[in-house]
Amino acid sequence: MPATTLDLAGVATYQLFLRGTLDKIGVYPDIHHVGEFKAAPNSYTETGYTSAHRAMDEWLNRDLYDQIVKGIAEGRKKSEADVRALIDRGPFLAQDALRAGLVDEVLYEDQVAERMRDEEADDDLDTIDGDDYGRVSAASLGLNRGPRIAVIYAVGAIVSGQSGYDPLNGAAVGSDTLIESIRDAREDSSVRAIVLRVDSPGGSATASDAVWRELMLAREKRPLIVSMSDLAASGGYYIAMPGQVIVAQPSTLTGSIGIFGGKFMTGGVYKKLGANIESTSIGKHAEMNSAARPYNADEVKKVREQLESFYKQFVGKVADARGKTPEQIDAIAQGRVWTGQQALHNGLVDALGGLGKAIEIAKEKAGIDADDEVQLVVYPEPKSFYELVSEFSGARGGAAGGAWLLSNLSAGERDALRMLRGPGALFRRGELLALMPFTFLR
Repeated sequence: MPATTLDLAGVATYQLFLRGTLDKIGVYPDIHHVGEFKAAPNSYTETGYTSAHRAMDEWLNRDLYDQIVKGIAEGRKKSEADVRALIDRGPFLAQDALRAGLVDEVLYEDQVAERMRDEEADDDLDTIDGDDYGRVSAASLGLNRGPRIAVIYAVGAIVSGQSGYDPLNGAAVGSDTLIESIRDAREDSSVRAIVLRVDSPGGSATASDAVWRELMLAREKRPLIVSMSDLAASGGYYIAMPGQVIVAQPSTLTGSIGIFGGKFMTGGVYKKLGANIESTSIGKHAEMNSAARPYNADEVKKVREQLESFYKQFVGKVADARGKTPEQIDAIAQGRVWTGQQALHNGLVDALGGLGKAIEIAKEKAGIDADDEVQLVVYPEPKSFYELVSEFSGARGGAAGGAWLLSNLSAGERDALRMLRGPGALFRRGELLALMPFTFLR
């Protein structure tokens, strides 16, 4: 549109560090991690970048920037040097973008529709709303037929129990729900292959490990291909490991092979409010996860033992899955986050592409001819209208709160509020977390 700005100006990431805020309100983040680059807890334990955290963000920015440059250069038939120079001139007014060859025309929506009618020589050309289009089933068009391939979606932070939705954190994939879907696909004799579609920053280490086990059982019966979406990092990468082939998008954020855990000591908040916490207990470590005091030296040792044990297990499983030694994996692990393109180069994924690419590979592994149509069976099964209404009725307060947040807060404000709540909103106190850092990308 003539009044639109083409916001092409490069890539920037922002990290919000809350340690100063926590100090002011009397909260102490007693959090520990394994992996020099495991930056997720830094938002709470640091007041600014560590050298490792900054280096990781810089290499991610560089790779994403280079992908944008290459994509524009190929699409607009320009040299990469010219595209870099154009990016440094951005953002662009509409007419400036037209003169620079970044867009082909500047038109209003009605003018686009009129142009399409002229090109199609069809006065009856009509439009269809995206929601209406999405409700058209493939079967009604004579599509989605043939041998069956299961597509299992793992979308959101990985938590124990059932899948759900959090107003600030969005979707949460529950280990019980995901395991049930994997088991259903594994036990369905008509399913020829399984594609696991992962879009997750990770989460509970225990829940991730339970899902990993079920996927290892599934791959004994069916070809298992993993398709990574925007995120498949930390616990998201953990559940991707069983894939016989792992396919990522070039810009997928993946890796983050590391672990952290601990607690937020909130006793200082109560003191500021004039309150006092006292306790009674039996057992040397009964109060280990108390929010009233930090870990003592013996308890820190226990936490470190758990973290180091899980990290060693994580690295060992990656090494087995990728045909490398634990030392080779440790050299690219330590919590480092990679783009899909970088992960291909360091051997954490096998191919670049989207869900379609993963399905092509699944057909090949299942012995299905490349030209044959297949029926995609989606797990978890879409909910019925009655189930959706029942869930909404049972969680009216949560739904209303979520609607208020969406309508009254900007995306940046919701991100900040999500960080202020901390990982305790989704996970149990003291639970080990395989979770990638919060990053605001522009």
